[in-house]
Amino acid sequence: MFIGELFMKLIKENNKGKTFDAEDFKICYRVKDSVSGDNEINPKEIIYLITGSMQLTIENETKTISAPEKIMIPEKTYHKIKALTDISFIMFN
Repeated sequence: MFIGELFMKLIKENNKGKTFDAEDFKICYRVKDSVSGDNEINPKEIIYLITGSMQLTIENETKTISAPEKIMIPEKTYHKIKALTDISFIMFN
């Protein structure tokens, strides 16, 4: 017997991908060549890249990151994620 509720709230869906609210974190999917972030308006973020590769820029430094990887972005720090492939990640903030 299963007791409970199956539901994950879709926060945002657009041509970049989808973001779901999983209560204490977000599950994000981004399509190849999409750009996310590209701002400095953020709380501290911890990202676990689960699948794919991204080009990550933090302040003036850019690196290519491939899954699996943990990324920490300090609060109020310029950051930009460009999906080099379709990617999925979990984000805590």
